[in-house]
Amino acid sequence: MLQRWSWVTILFFLIAAILGALLRLAFVLELPEWLWYKNLQHAHSHVAMLGWLYGVLYVLIVYAFNLDANRYRQLFCWTQISVLGMLITFPIQGYGLFSICFSTLHIFLSYAFCFRVFVDLKSTHIKTAPSALFVRTALIFMIVSTMGTWALGFIMNSPLKGTAWYYASIQFFLHYQFNGWFIFAALALAYRYWENKGLNLSTTLSRLFYQLLLVSCILTYALAVTWSTPDKLIFWVNSLGVLIQMGALVALGILLHRIVDQLRSSVKRWTYFLWLIAFYALAIKIVIQTLVAIPYLATVSYTIRNFVVGFVHLLMLGALSTFVMGLIHEEIQPTSRGGKVGIYIFLMGFLATEFLLFFQGLMLWMEQGFLGNYHLILFIASLLLPIGLWIYLQSQIRRGRIHTPN
Repeated sequence: MLQRWSWVTILFFLIAAILGALLRLAFVLELPEWLWYKNLQHAHSHVAMLGWLYGVLYVLIVYAFNLDANRYRQLFCWTQISVLGMLITFPIQGYGLFSICFSTLHIFLSYAFCFRVFVDLKSTHIKTAPSALFVRTALIFMIVSTMGTWALGFIMNSPLKGTAWYYASIQFFLHYQFNGWFIFAALALAYRYWENKGLNLSTTLSRLFYQLLLVSCILTYALAVTWSTPDKLIFWVNSLGVLIQMGALVALGILLHRIVDQLRSSVKRWTYFLWLIAFYALAIKIVIQTLVAIPYLATVSYTIRNFVVGFVHLLMLGALSTFVMGLIHEEIQPTSRGGKVGIYIFLMGFLATEFLLFFQGLMLWMEQGFLGNYHLILFIASLLLPIGLWIYLQSQIRRGRIHTPN
């Protein structure tokens, strides 16, 4: 059952990648009048976040914490219906009655998921383990992040629409989704795997890592609001947050260094490869954030759109997606040879687009203009993402049908 659920989430990932490629194509060719760029952008972001990352974390949490999948089946189905509704309605109407209804439905379904996991974890023997602490924190951040969505509904129907409060509420949701719910959930899954394998984890380092990451996650929201409220105090709050986050990375690095030999011998080679990429992507993300402790660089980071998009994709594609793909291979369904080819193509697309985004961002910062045929090259590189995911998904389904009894 969980194997098929994972296919559904990968399908949404594929669709999000296709929508992303269309967004890049809009700078090369003129899209039809009925296809609005902003509406496509909303569909892309919602399907990527809620169809792929939310969905795959849902599946892996149910599996890793040994929760009764039957209790989560109907909730999962309704969640996919809400994502499908967003996929259909956002390109047509953007933020309108039906797309908002489906988005709201997803929020309530996520609350039900959180409540169910909290209840089910109480009856397990791992309720005091580090993995349980991380997953509870992740779910709390998920709930907290939606406060930004509820605030947005109020603000859009008030004189505050278009003000700093409007943008702050959007960034509140995005920040605590990515840096709270997604990252803490991925770490919960990593800790659960390490616990199951009996790896010798330092309790002191784990606690320190958790505390530093938690504090930094709260403080670094400041960067998200500095572009609309460039106050010196907010800049310095962010600077403190990113320095604490760097401390968290150091703690994680020491913890992993101590178990690296055990880890290498306990996981499959393909899993280790993907997890290595995920760790380095997360480390680069944190190092880049540390650089924006300098107020001038913080301003540059959010005023040049290439840096913003590249940074989001570094976390979402480089760190989170490669990690969960590795965990699917390790725990849910081994990746076939064709599937590995697909992931290699996907990674090539990720690296190529990241290079282009950041290099072009640097050129804009230095006032050097655009690379020749930049948008065309970026579109071609972006095509590698859906092509790779299509090959991966097809191979996984084919392998699953052969090896999984009906």
